[in-house]
Amino acid sequence: MIRGIILYYLNIKPTHGYEIQQFIQLSGIDQWTKIQSGSIYYALGKLEKEKNIVVLREERTGSRVRKIFQITAQGRETLYEEMQQELAAPLFQIGSSKFITSPILATLSEADTEKIIRHHIKELQDTLAYWRMWGDKKSAEDQHNLTNLSFQMSIDSLNQQIAWHEELLAHLDYYQKEAAAMGHMISSFDADSMKELEVSSGKEEQLKLLNDLKNVVADDPQKALENINALIKQIKSQS
Repeated sequence: MIRGIILYYLNIKPTHGYEIQQFIQLSGIDQWTKIQSGSIYYALGKLEKEKNIVVLREERTGSRVRKIFQITAQGRETLYEEMQQELAAPLFQIGSSKFITSPILATLSEADTEKIIRHHIKELQDTLAYWRMWGDKKSAEDQHNLTNLSFQMSIDSLNQQIAWHEELLAHLDYYQKEAAAMGHMISSFDADSMKELEVSSGKEEQLKLLNDLKNVVADDPQKALENINALIKQIKSQS
């Protein structure tokens, strides 16, 4: 998913790897996907070699040089393909990158999103029916409870996956608005401005900040930058 997140971010605006890294950490995406900082720069290098992104320019700050990347037409096609694959992929109860729905919903068309979700729900339902049938047969043969517990855990997981996708489908408009808010927030995000706040803030404060940012963007996306700057100014005055 790291490739998809990078392409999603660069599809909103050109930027450097440090900003993407800071946004991933601030938003908590790294907690869901277990993304390491080094993997971001490795993925950027690979995406550049594949011609999915190119260096737009270089910015020098003292002795530090930052490469500003932008997405290519090929990169947009790759982004769409990867988000289709991600939406159709199975969910894992721990560390599933698919829990980060905004990049997926902001990239895919509504028609493709609905089609993929409905198809995946049908696959999950078919798999669930098979596991229930096989579980009933094996449990009857097992004198102890371990086999039954093993099947039940798998069945519970499938039920939860079905429920997750049904919720996404039932309230797709709401989650698409969340995805749009995420995009507005990225377009206004400045890693250098946020760095000062990170120094004086713990994880809990950072998560609260993210939630506040999300709320001000969702309330009025057209005034996202104005609202975010006002919020940052307020937080700085309290520190």
